[in-house]
Amino acid sequence: MTIVRKFTPDVRLEKMLAEPGGVSVARALERATGNLETIRETCVAAIDAKVEQMAMLAQSQGQGRLDAIYRVSNQVFGEAGTFGLAELSVAAHSLCSLLSTADQAKVPLAAISVHLDAMRLLRRPEIVGDAAARGAVLAGLRGMTKRLVAQI
Repeated sequence: MTIVRKFTPDVRLEKMLAEPGGVSVARALERATGNLETIRETCVAAIDAKVEQMAMLAQSQGQGRLDAIYRVSNQVFGEAGTFGLAELSVAAHSLCSLLSTADQAKVPLAAISVHLDAMRLLRRPEIVGDAAARGAVLAGLRGMTKRLVAQI
């Protein structure tokens, strides 16, 4: 008769998870926030550079420029949100919404320029502290994008 033996190997991860220790969620968030603050200036400068990159792309005549503007705007959308630049993120999302229409070729260059000007404006120090002005800029972008998407 054969005897069946059951073998269960020791799993290091299972042991590690069972032991107390590590970092609390609150402490991990605190450290992550601190780490973000150390790179904030560099990243915000990179976001501003991406807005200028989109402006250069808008002026170019290259094939696929609207797709490139969409990609960069999508990056600005995510990065601005990460660093608490909510209005800039909303403006970038509005541009993405406009460029994700079925027929990009019908998107007026002026509408792209308005979005880029709005992004630049939202980064100006005198606007940063004026919630009413920021709200008006975003309301204007929303209205324009809604009208254009309905027409395209």
